[in-house]
Amino acid sequence: MSSIKKFEKLLEDLPKIINNMEENEFRKKVSINKWSKQEILGHLCDSAANNHSRFVRIILSDELVRIDGYKQDEWVEIHDYQNNYNKSDLLALWVQLNKHILNVIKKAEPSDFNKHCVLSDKSRVTLGWLFDDYVNHLEHHIRQILS
Repeated sequence: MSSIKKFEKLLEDLPKIINNMEENEFRKKVSINKWSKQEILGHLCDSAANNHSRFVRIILSDELVRIDGYKQDEWVEIHDYQNNYNKSDLLALWVQLNKHILNVIKKAEPSDFNKHCVLSDKSRVTLGWLFDDYVNHLEHHIRQILS
């Protein structure tokens, strides 16, 4: 299955999964140092916001794009997903951010997926690799939400 098809399926499936979860289960923290399922979804919103910008910059650029990392723990902390959002608002944000990404990826030309970028660790990857990695990252965290 292509990454685009997997991504579309995740966009369809995750809202059903989360809507079927009890609010207290979704917000439960097993440890002060571990994210709740709600915070994991917040992290996925941060990831979507960062990756949307990366994807657009790569597609629109004729130059090699340098991709900065971001401090994921600090992003989750500053947004305070645990206290500033309810489940339905956070899920709506995640859906809209990812629909935004899907529109960009579907608009990309096949040649765009071969454009290179340089990651913060200095490795060089293509947009195709970066998008595949984004989808794999989503799947990883969705498994955490399901556990």
